[in-house]
Amino acid sequence: MISLPYQRYQIGQCTINCYDMTITSNDNTVALPAKVFEFLKLLILHPEQTVTKEQAIEQVWQGNIEVGKRGTGNAIWQLRKSFSELGQQPEHYFKTVTKVGYQLLIQPTPIVKTNSNIIRETVEHKKNVFIAVTVLMLAAIGLFAVQSADKLTQPNTINTSITPQRITNFEGVEERAAISPDGRFMAFQWRKANAKGHLYIKDLDDDKAPLRQISMSKDTEGVPTWSPDGHSLAYMRHTADNQCFIHVRDLITNQDKQLDSGCISKGYLHSLEWSPNGKYLAYSKAKEDRSVIHQYRFSDNTVTAITSPIAGEHDLMVTWSADSSQLAIMRSQENMIAKVMLHTLSTNTTEVIADNETLVIGLDWDHNSNLLYFTALREAAFIIQRYDFDSQTLSSFHQDETISSIAISEATNDLYYSRHISQEFITQRSLTDGSIVKQLISSSRDLYGQYFAKTGGLIFLSNRSGDWELWLKENNHNTMLTDNIGMVSIPATSPTSSLYVAPIRTKGLDYNELYLGDTASQSLVKIPQVTGNVRYASFSVDGSRVYYSALIDEQWGFYQYDLGSEQVKLILNDNIKYAVEDNNQGMYYTLDNVAGIYYLAAGSSQPIKVNNTLRAKDWGSFFFQNNGLYYLERSDENDFIKRLTTNGESEIAFKLPAMSIRNERSIAAASDDTIIVSMQGINDADIYRIPLH
Repeated sequence: MISLPYQRYQIGQCTINCYDMTITSNDNTVALPAKVFEFLKLLILHPEQTVTKEQAIEQVWQGNIEVGKRGTGNAIWQLRKSFSELGQQPEHYFKTVTKVGYQLLIQPTPIVKTNSNIIRETVEHKKNVFIAVTVLMLAAIGLFAVQSADKLTQPNTINTSITPQRITNFEGVEERAAISPDGRFMAFQWRKANAKGHLYIKDLDDDKAPLRQISMSKDTEGVPTWSPDGHSLAYMRHTADNQCFIHVRDLITNQDKQLDSGCISKGYLHSLEWSPNGKYLAYSKAKEDRSVIHQYRFSDNTVTAITSPIAGEHDLMVTWSADSSQLAIMRSQENMIAKVMLHTLSTNTTEVIADNETLVIGLDWDHNSNLLYFTALREAAFIIQRYDFDSQTLSSFHQDETISSIAISEATNDLYYSRHISQEFITQRSLTDGSIVKQLISSSRDLYGQYFAKTGGLIFLSNRSGDWELWLKENNHNTMLTDNIGMVSIPATSPTSSLYVAPIRTKGLDYNELYLGDTASQSLVKIPQVTGNVRYASFSVDGSRVYYSALIDEQWGFYQYDLGSEQVKLILNDNIKYAVEDNNQGMYYTLDNVAGIYYLAAGSSQPIKVNNTLRAKDWGSFFFQNNGLYYLERSDENDFIKRLTTNGESEIAFKLPAMSIRNERSIAAASDDTIIVSMQGINDADIYRIPLH
């Protein structure tokens, strides 16, 4: 063991305790595995110096090279993750020296107890490090804001005595837990760093039992659900060409069967479930401009649509009642407003249980007590809500940071959920080689940066104020442009002025309106001529027009707003999600739930598909610049920024590691030779368990 002169140290905002191998910050404590703590002690012994991998292998892993090589990488990952869980920014504490080793960036201060008073003495010199507490939100799904008032009774009391028990603690994201009927096994998706997600089964009764890997294909597998007899798992398989299939795997014979295609699952939503009577599967399927819950019947292999959402509505989560006669469904709109609904199969009727909810990304039915649990956002706090069918009341059950998918074990009366750690940051990169020109990193989440060509400023979304707001970075100063106005969506900037537009759902509304802002005057006003539920917007090349998609009378349309005449013009009746103009006033655009990019020439009514590789979840990651269309293309190993020339040729501008670029609209034009990229920083999730009663 590595010997230190003291047993307790202060490093930044964290207290290191060698007695029990823990790190504490703000009354929160994380325990480290023995080898990881020994590695931390080695860094403490050599502060602000590079500890080589060879040193670590020799002193921590006793010269075992093969084990040590894996151990050093795992140890620094574990340290970064632990500091993140404590609300700290690991990049302020640790630095990786490429191909050499690691550094502890802050001088540790020993803590010495004298006459019951703690006196802190400096080893070499003191450094005060003030790090803002990270406000952590979920990535993979959308943008969030303050929750609207609910129509149901909502007691504010939350049981604070519940102590969550961590069930998984692997490198990467553990999500979408499903508990076997007997409560012994947990199926879940594990997505390791820069890798696709696969299915595993964990023995909940035996911590020493190895994980059982269920899927080992080249595709992404997730959303597991158990058969009532516990012998099979149904799951979704997403292929590299953006197709989704429903599969069932027999866990005894290991035989796998494909049942259906065209399914959809966004983020970590629970969009597939086996009925308790074993006769059906319920799951979501993409249908042009909406998502519909379907039912697969095992007796005759038929597939039937169950729900009837209108254009712009997406039924994305589902859970069965105990007698398999009803389904609880989460229905959301493009702007993340959600309803929790109860659908009765025999009468084909639907009633609303909870309305105007924000960030419903977990849903499950407790059959023992006939209670429905779902997640919700309450004033920037993640809450698990509980709906009582008997009293028809809604109450808050449990609060935690970044709660995602939930699953209930009726056998043990426990609830499982994933807790996420996520952080994004914005980079300006060279279009030649991808090298970083500028970087915007804060203690919060900064993403979807858009560049002002006239001023060199950057407008972006950030939760650094506690809620999601629009911010401007200009001349090394950060200015908040919105303040508690409502749910702010991704902005678009003018290429010729300081103007910008952003769809915003103000408080009290259930749809987005389009707002026009000016960073020079700090003004922000609604554009009254623009009607309907607006989703995403862009400027024309000359900055005189704004293009946007809007839902009017249950019909998606693509519109143009002229800033000079203040007139609105319908360009195309289609479910266009996002579009940008080229130098010839043609439009490159994407469709909802569809991979690839389309092009509509000026004056034409017949679009053509010019790209098949842009994933549906990356719907806005493309822009026109330098007489070419730049777009994001992903492989198992890399994220590529590619350029499509006007003659149809495609070339690689640069590449980054796989899944390092954020989803949705994460690349944007900058100066002629640079690009704005929203990067996925820390991305980790573990599964926790809490008792229901």
